[in-house]
Amino acid sequence: MHCAQNAFTPESSPHDSHEYQWLWLDNGLPVLLAHNPQLTQSAAAFAVNAGHFQDPQDAAGVAHFLEHMLFLGSRPFPEPEAFAKAIHAASGHYNAWTATEHTNYYLTVRPDRFEPILEHFCSLFTQPLLASEWVEKERQSIEAEYQLKRNDELRRLYEVHKITANPLHPFAKFSVGNATTLADLPDLPVRQRLFDYWQTYYTAANAALVLIGPQSIAELTALAQVFASLPRSRLPEPMPEQPIYLPEQLGCKIFVRPLKDASRLIVTFSFPEINSDYLHKTTSFIAHILGDEGRGSLCHLLRSKHWISELSAGGGMSGYNFKDFNLNMMLTDLGLEHIDDILQTCYHYIRVVAQQGLRDDIYAERQQMQALNYRFPESQRPIDLAAQLVINMLHYHPQHVISGDYRMDGLRHQFASRLLAEMTPERSRITVIHRSVETNQMGHYYGAEYTIQPLTPEQLEYFRQAPADASELQPPQPNPYIPQRIEPLPLDQQAATSASAGSDERNGYWPSLKSSSTSEKQTGVELWHLQDATFREPQAHIYLSLRLPMTTANARNNAISRIWCELALEELNERFYAAEVAGMHFNLYPQQSGVTLHLAGFSDRQSELFKALMQSLNAHRSTEQQFLTVRNQLAREWQAMNQNKPINHLFALLHHQLQYGAYTAQELAASIEDLDFELYCNLLPGMLRDAQATLLAHGDIDEKTAQELAHWVETTLPIVAEPRLQVQRTVKRLSSGVVSTKFSSQHSDHACALFVQGQTTEITEKASFLILNQLLGPRFFNRLRTQEQLGYLVGSSYVPMHGLPGLLCYVQSPHSSPAVLNEAMEAFLADFNQVLEQLSEDEFTSAQHSVIRQMQEAAPSLRVRAQRYWGAIINNNANFGLANDICHTVEVLTLPQIQAFFQRRFLSERCAMTLQSCSHTE
Repeated sequence: MHCAQNAFTPESSPHDSHEYQWLWLDNGLPVLLAHNPQLTQSAAAFAVNAGHFQDPQDAAGVAHFLEHMLFLGSRPFPEPEAFAKAIHAASGHYNAWTATEHTNYYLTVRPDRFEPILEHFCSLFTQPLLASEWVEKERQSIEAEYQLKRNDELRRLYEVHKITANPLHPFAKFSVGNATTLADLPDLPVRQRLFDYWQTYYTAANAALVLIGPQSIAELTALAQVFASLPRSRLPEPMPEQPIYLPEQLGCKIFVRPLKDASRLIVTFSFPEINSDYLHKTTSFIAHILGDEGRGSLCHLLRSKHWISELSAGGGMSGYNFKDFNLNMMLTDLGLEHIDDILQTCYHYIRVVAQQGLRDDIYAERQQMQALNYRFPESQRPIDLAAQLVINMLHYHPQHVISGDYRMDGLRHQFASRLLAEMTPERSRITVIHRSVETNQMGHYYGAEYTIQPLTPEQLEYFRQAPADASELQPPQPNPYIPQRIEPLPLDQQAATSASAGSDERNGYWPSLKSSSTSEKQTGVELWHLQDATFREPQAHIYLSLRLPMTTANARNNAISRIWCELALEELNERFYAAEVAGMHFNLYPQQSGVTLHLAGFSDRQSELFKALMQSLNAHRSTEQQFLTVRNQLAREWQAMNQNKPINHLFALLHHQLQYGAYTAQELAASIEDLDFELYCNLLPGMLRDAQATLLAHGDIDEKTAQELAHWVETTLPIVAEPRLQVQRTVKRLSSGVVSTKFSSQHSDHACALFVQGQTTEITEKASFLILNQLLGPRFFNRLRTQEQLGYLVGSSYVPMHGLPGLLCYVQSPHSSPAVLNEAMEAFLADFNQVLEQLSEDEFTSAQHSVIRQMQEAAPSLRVRAQRYWGAIINNNANFGLANDICHTVEVLTLPQIQAFFQRRFLSERCAMTLQSCSHTE
């Protein structure tokens, strides 16, 4: 074993549970190893420093096409399904993506199967088969993926972005590819294109590898050697030094007509590349200042005028020689009439920031928050960590591959001032998105309608002037919510005892039900608490569910509760934006039984923030204009639902058909057509009566504080101990046979789903459905997606509803009718019955182990653990041991029992529903 250069340990947090090492193989391939003995899965990620920017000019989509083809066989493993089968047998999964300048492949498997899987994984890149018989099939798969996104609003906007950029810059290329761009040329078959791209870019000098697992560093080093077979080669030719925009493509307005109702204003500024600034994150700091939502901010002023409902700063494409910096705003109907006034305010605020906002104390606050995030990193699944770090390897200095995302080594005043000086009307691109805009051009691939116009001298002069209310604008002030306590609280006796026992949330380490009152009186507040002893970090999660029986009584009530959530959250975001910036995140959202408030992040001052949120919610009142803005916005979203991907509509319709209190988007939209502000105000109190509360306090929070919060809820909100009405949480039981449901869709694709419902809530029923989903899923995908090429979106899911299990199979197709899709699913189930009859005991045992591993895998982070606890409380009547019970049952079920179960539930005694899309004219 040899390494071309010395290995070393990159920077990492002392609280990071991984041991890292960077090394180079003899062929020059950089490798990052991460050892964590507590992991139950191993993961690998391989990234190539090439993406669609490197596509040949006359073969758009080759990079994406190659990403698909590499999984379909290598010389040592020629079968197209070999890799997928090997991963599935190793209780793992894999995926890949192609971006502008990178392609990323990643997988996770059981540690005992890591070595042979890595050999197989490596062969995909060193000895790809690119079999001729699969080139055409996968070309049609690329076409299906392209057709799937034809009506995607982001893809259409992206197309306009490309058309209005410099045609000589690689950004202007069509990235996805389709059957036409990937067709054979008379003298050059596309298969040769694939080989040429692979030989040019899939080399050690142009790639990186990450291996993560419980294996020791020495063992991981040995495993990495298989990639020494990757050819060394030289670095490919550098990208062309062309500007992304020509002079006439700046200082302009671009009008885009969307397919759905949308009203958005995007101001884009063209910056140089920012990869080299990662140690200072200057553009991130500017985005923090411009995107502030507190009083005195750009967002606050524009909202107060009812011109916008949302504002974000800093997003945008970036690459080797460019960075788009965006101000992205959602316009109200009134704002659509004041676009130039909004722009004038934006440009003026930028000048204010340039003069007053580049402050070291504000930068230091961001620096402190990044340092805390670095010190207490949120644990990730090995596969997610590997996929992230392998891209960092292509961007950062090796020493900073882990720390680089968090470093803020001081504000570069001159660089920041130079960037802000370039944020002028003359150097901006203003995009207006609305169905009413006039257009005169159309994109070739997605049919996006647009027009581009230069800014007039009059507009430029107006934008240079200060608005009448300019004095209201000011940069952010020091943040009072920045955490001061950065160590977790001492453990109480109960928490310390649990820690010494070494339990986790899958094995008896659960929250306890506490009393929120010193008296014997029933309070209407149910409190669950656990001071976490294993994730020792100064963070906590607080969930509050308000069960409101009237919110699901009818569609109008449900719509009113959703409007109230949007209006209340808008007020909370404005009032407590500083807390959000300081790492205390909150969200208010509707659920089937009422509304839920979730507060997460650093625990210092968290209880204080929770009480303030409660007071604000109790005192919340909205204006008529705020109500109209939210009502109209939600109505547009609901009315546009049948233009979404049919699969999304199908999932929503399934729950509407089977669950009490679930309403379709069309029902919600129709219910508020005549809802004015006066009626809303009259009906709202009825929605919020009879409230009962469930509270979970989990993490770095002691029992005394948790009880104080429960008491605060009881005394601040209109909670009742004994409601007059009860929340209905029931599911419709399907009778024997198949019920057919159709839904209207304006999307060009067709969709069909088959839902098979369980007949009891017994543990055996749940366990059997889980095993069948594990066995059926990969075969269903391979047959309908890979072999029969029926569509790009193909899959199956285990779908429980209020304790009743079920299995959903679905396909979305650009060319096959719902009837054809339904017939294909039925044929698959009939054949799968024979597959089960011939299934080996080894494969059945492997499926059992995969289900058990997934069910028993410990949470990788405090956040995931809190989500599991909350899901058990809300959905399973606080049955925290359900996963364990299911695992015990999975373990003892036999293959003959599953064969008989499938025969009954899916064939002879089936209780099922089919859902099929149809055009709105049918």
